Amino acid sequence: MKKLFVCLLALLMLVPFLAACNDTADESSQNEESKGLDLTTPVIDFGGKEINVLCHHFGAGSNSILGYTGEIIFSEENPSAVDEAKKRVLDYIETTYNCTVSGEMVHDATTATNVPQLVKNQVTSGLHTYDICFDSLGRASTLALEDMIVDLNSVSTIDLSKPWWDKNAVEDLSIAGKVFFTCGDINTYDDQGTWCILFNKSLKDRRNVNEDFYQLVKEDKWTYDKFVEICTDYDITYDSSADGVLDEKDTWAFGTETYNIYVHLVSAGLKVAEKDENDLPYLTLSKGTDETYSILGKVLEFYNNESVVMVANSPKYESKFPAPKNVWEETVHKSFVEGRELFYMCGLINVASFRPMQDEFGILPMPKYYEHQDRYYHTVSKDNASVMFLPVTHSEQDLEALGTLISAIAEYSMHVVTPAYYDIQLKYRDSRDDESGEMLDLIFDSRTFDLGCAYGWGGIMGQYMQLNTNVASRFESVITAAETALQDMLDTIDFE
Repeated sequence: MKKLFVCLLALLMLVPFLAACNDTADESSQNEESKGLDLTTPVIDFGGKEINVLCHHFGAGSNSILGYTGEIIFSEENPSAVDEAKKRVLDYIETTYNCTVSGEMVHDATTATNVPQLVKNQVTSGLHTYDICFDSLGRASTLALEDMIVDLNSVSTIDLSKPWWDKNAVEDLSIAGKVFFTCGDINTYDDQGTWCILFNKSLKDRRNVNEDFYQLVKEDKWTYDKFVEICTDYDITYDSSADGVLDEKDTWAFGTETYNIYVHLVSAGLKVAEKDENDLPYLTLSKGTDETYSILGKVLEFYNNESVVMVANSPKYESKFPAPKNVWEETVHKSFVEGRELFYMCGLINVASFRPMQDEFGILPMPKYYEHQDRYYHTVSKDNASVMFLPVTHSEQDLEALGTLISAIAEYSMHVVTPAYYDIQLKYRDSRDDESGEMLDLIFDSRTFDLGCAYGWGGIMGQYMQLNTNVASRFESVITAAETALQDMLDTIDFE
């Protein structure tokens, strides 16, 4: 869906960007702009109806996650290129469909003001406040479990096979043909929450690392073993603070966190849950443990090498930087910004905060675990990537109309917002080389979505994110509870 960004960006540059003299000129400009794009979504009259959007505020209070202004909605204060693109979309939508679109962002994970609780309040009270909602995979799944959000495939005016929806998300997140939440061009924070590896070009040269990372990717030789070899065989990690202690003040080959143990498993093409021929999920470990345990064992051996790898939320640093301090920002993020980390494994959410960097940096895909893999594999964060869902409080008639509006927003955003997003990602780097766009294309086109990660039945996800090397005993302690929780979900929700 994203891979044609160069063409789309060229198209965007052809769109008139003239300052409007009056409302009539604005409307005329919007109409001419949309005609040139051959939009296919039908136009209907909403009679001035207000459409309310509810978004989780990703990055609220964070110094390393910057620039998020909502999905569909946007900021008019110091607007970014993405905000300006979203404004053009909404100007066209509001004029063409005779409606207004507004919304809010909320962030509170512990009280009744977070997105899931607000949706629950809406469903239980019967009072309709929010029309379109965005939150993370992990939080959206809690609403699906309580049957409070709509099966998007049941809305005839939303065609999830269209190119403005992420086909991988639609396929991977369906259960027996039902899709409760998904993503596409209508939102950008699914892209921001996509995991990758950043590398410091300047530090690479300073430490005499003579590998061409981009070429390794293109030749399908960017593998986990090669990545570990570069981190360990070159003289990268050292006591640059000269205080006799190797810690967050020094220079590192690799900065990471325990969530990324799971991400390496995904890069091998594995998941917490797979699906059977009936599109029903089952736990991967229920069909065999050898490959999962082997990969996790190898990754844990590397992650426990404290002379090469800095794990942000390891006990060593969590005790040193307890809440309310942000252990990630105090360790791996700060080290990368200050030019003291060759590789940083994180989400694209972090790119905006690297503007102060003196060094040049680039983006790489996750290395393949096996060289013989058919492709690279990427994942999105279960907590820091947005998906769209709709509360069940809509009437059937309203839902069909809303589906048309959502489709229009998504289709127009594909032409306008997505190119702007690519442009801003590239702009934040010092070098806008061709490889930058190629790597983003590869990453977005090879994303996978894991139902097991999203739902985390029985607390099983926690076992994929530990530095403890007793892999088998850890999983054996939770597998029964996880299987029971999965079956309970399948029994509770009507998947026939």
